[in-house]
Amino acid sequence: MGIHEKKRNGRGLLGWLSGLGAVLISVAKYIPSLLKLGKAGGTLISMLVAVWAYALIFPWSFSIGIVVMIFIHEMGHILAARQKGLPVSAPAFIPFLGALITLKKQPQDAETEAYVAYGGPLIGSLGAFACYGLAHWTDYKVLYAIALIGFLINLFNLLPIHPLDGGRIVTAISRWFWVLGLVGGLALIVYSMNPILILIWVLFAFQLWETFLSRRKEKPRSLNVRAEVERALFENNGVMPPSEKHQRELPTFQYCTLSDHEHWCDIHYPGVGAIHRMNGFTGRFGQVWLLGTEREKQDKVRMKLQAYYYPGAEETSLRRDEEYYQVSPKVRFAYGVAYLGLAVFLLYMLYLLGSVSLTGPQVVS
Repeated sequence: MGIHEKKRNGRGLLGWLSGLGAVLISVAKYIPSLLKLGKAGGTLISMLVAVWAYALIFPWSFSIGIVVMIFIHEMGHILAARQKGLPVSAPAFIPFLGALITLKKQPQDAETEAYVAYGGPLIGSLGAFACYGLAHWTDYKVLYAIALIGFLINLFNLLPIHPLDGGRIVTAISRWFWVLGLVGGLALIVYSMNPILILIWVLFAFQLWETFLSRRKEKPRSLNVRAEVERALFENNGVMPPSEKHQRELPTFQYCTLSDHEHWCDIHYPGVGAIHRMNGFTGRFGQVWLLGTEREKQDKVRMKLQAYYYPGAEETSLRRDEEYYQVSPKVRFAYGVAYLGLAVFLLYMLYLLGSVSLTGPQVVS
């Protein structure tokens, strides 16, 4: 423990709380400006919160390094997704869990899914290696620790357990790796008792059961929909608008456009035609019911709808359709070499860092 750390621990609870308050006040001053930056502002705020959370346990220099390593990893996913033409959200940081991005359009095949998933560990490992090189050049011990955590983060993500990156990469190699992930993950749980790994493993086991082994009938999801319909649409067709307590089943019409392959569902009202349109649903709709109306505006009728929806293959955690996993032998071999090669590289770097003494780091708070 460095001298500075001893002084900080000696300040007591009151000193720690006053320091925390000062940090929060200083960060709060910049929040309005960050919000004006849109997606980037939200990412920066979540990064600052993550740095603060890690700094409750670790020195500031190391806490910043952890967040930077995670950020580089997530940028790898974003770059890979954009190369494949998939719109993606900005990363959002979750303290002690990492960060996440959301694909606004799902991959259409296992090869694309593997490509996007592999981008994170690849770029993240390069970032950790650059940090290792900088540490070797400057002999700044904290950089060795940051490089170590970077290699660990990317190696952990290579576990063939969905939704970790490794579980997505192996969809382009062989789904039998998922079985290896179940067995190996269980062994790691017994050894480490890591609560995060336990949660991920249990969710993955449940996903496999629900997707490939369960014989339960598929149950629809209940969706609550609000549709605002122009009153003139009813009047022009000679149809009385439904009363506030009027209930009935409404017909639907689903289709997919050839130009952009977008899925649409039009909800119709008898004698009027389409009153509401939904998109982004690749499954099928069962019944759609009108539950009543609200008349907050004279020129519009606000209708409360309940739809029963059966999710499509693209909307499940694990894809069921075999066509999705059709990958050429050449591509399977390439991803197999890339996946195992990266894992070996990370293991070697962790072994190499094991010979570097991390005692007595320079602490910067």
